[in-house]
Amino acid sequence: MKRLLFLLIAFFFCGILIAQKANDYKYIIVPVKYSFLDEPNKYNLSALTKMVFEKQGYQVFYENDILPEDLAENRCNALYADMKGKSSMFITKIVLELKDCQNQVVFTSVEGKSNEKEYKVAYIQAFREVGKSVEQLKSNAKHGESIKTELITAPEKLHVESSSVITKNQNDNLWYPQATAYGFQLVDKTPKVVMKLYKTSQTNLFIAQKDSKQGVVFTKNNQWWFEYYQNELLVSEKLEIKF
Repeated sequence: MKRLLFLLIAFFFCGILIAQKANDYKYIIVPVKYSFLDEPNKYNLSALTKMVFEKQGYQVFYENDILPEDLAENRCNALYADMKGKSSMFITKIVLELKDCQNQVVFTSVEGKSNEKEYKVAYIQAFREVGKSVEQLKSNAKHGESIKTELITAPEKLHVESSSVITKNQNDNLWYPQATAYGFQLVDKTPKVVMKLYKTSQTNLFIAQKDSKQGVVFTKNNQWWFEYYQNELLVSEKLEIKF
């Protein structure tokens, strides 16, 4: 019993120290494409990773973004996100890690799992569990005594400052949402289904499918945006949705 209690206490304080180390940084770099995937931002995992860390107060950049001067001069001022993934016919699993510039792991999320057969749904379900453990970074760190409080205010969801972003405006046609089991489908005046929106654990953030394009739809400054990758460039498309 004493041994078990000791192990539990040791595990608890180990978690605090890891959280403290992660909270000593204000920058996080997210890869455009994780190594276990075959295309940029597949299943929106890069965009979701960026968003969940921004909500925790970090300043997050994609690896191909223009970086702040202090970070560009010293890459050791940032932590680097990495994700391990494994999928089969029966289960999908992912784990998110943060590493320092010496490739030392300073944070490991819980293992997100899903039994959903459709991969684009399964990875989103698995990421919900991963995201919950990321959200514990700050609350765990509060139990420590010497945590730096230099974190900046989180920017708006999925806002990307980069010369690689292409901005488009949708035509003047208004799209209307229709509720579905997975979220919404957007229809035009015809009515024709033009886009499908899949619910996530975050309010006003959807996984989006439009023709062959897959990305995220979210609100920024009371405006709806559709972001996706095309030829390894981030495209940001303004939408007119009548919710």
